[in-house]
Amino acid sequence: MEITVPEGRIVTGSLTEDERILSGVLRHVREAARDSNFLLPGELKLAEWLNCSRPQVRVALAQLERQGIVIRSQGAATVVDPVALRLSARFEASVSYGEVLARMGYTPSVEVLTAEMIELPADLAPLLSPLSTTRAVKIVLRWFADDQAAMVAEYTIPLPAGEHDPINPTDPVYESAKKLWGEGIAWEIVTAGVALLDDKYADLLQLDKGTEAKMWETIGVTLSGERIFYALEHHHPTLVMYSFVRTMRAPWSAIPGH
Repeated sequence: MEITVPEGRIVTGSLTEDERILSGVLRHVREAARDSNFLLPGELKLAEWLNCSRPQVRVALAQLERQGIVIRSQGAATVVDPVALRLSARFEASVSYGEVLARMGYTPSVEVLTAEMIELPADLAPLLSPLSTTRAVKIVLRWFADDQAAMVAEYTIPLPAGEHDPINPTDPVYESAKKLWGEGIAWEIVTAGVALLDDKYADLLQLDKGTEAKMWETIGVTLSGERIFYALEHHHPTLVMYSFVRTMRAPWSAIPGH
């Protein structure tokens, strides 16, 4: 199987004019939340900055209002709800990382650092199913939010026996794993942690050595229970705030006999 490695960074997705304006408004939403003033500039100022009309800004604000990200009242400044904004990057939602960045108002791009056939590493083999294979595909990507390195991802996918169609290293790992194994991912086992960046990751993320970074290990599991990919991700510590929604047990369910 051949893997074609594209040169340079690839901007993921092309934006329509409405999406461009929404992304621009989201940037100001993100900045308002970051600066803790939670107030957006007026529609005229946003239209001027984004080189668009006031009605186009209103359409974008209406969309964000429906999502609960902004609160609008006639005659008052538009207010950002920081909790709703955090839900734009859901820890338990399985979407491509480029989509996560776009939801935060960044322009996402990705760089393929390596994409190669390797022997399945001995330390990873026990984490994956006994798939009767010793070969794997390893893909290392670096994602950018605008021009800031945002995340470095290392994906390892065991290779089944036989011939395989080419895969695109910039595709989401769960899509590539499904293409190779013919079965989709039903759930993922995600272990979250913190890592002190060594020279390698500090350089890739454009940060100082020893910086604390978010780290995720993910194992993709099919509906039949096969574990067919392993991912190790190092995330910039501040560019994206991840949240998850947890359902609390009803109080009466803890009472014996109820």
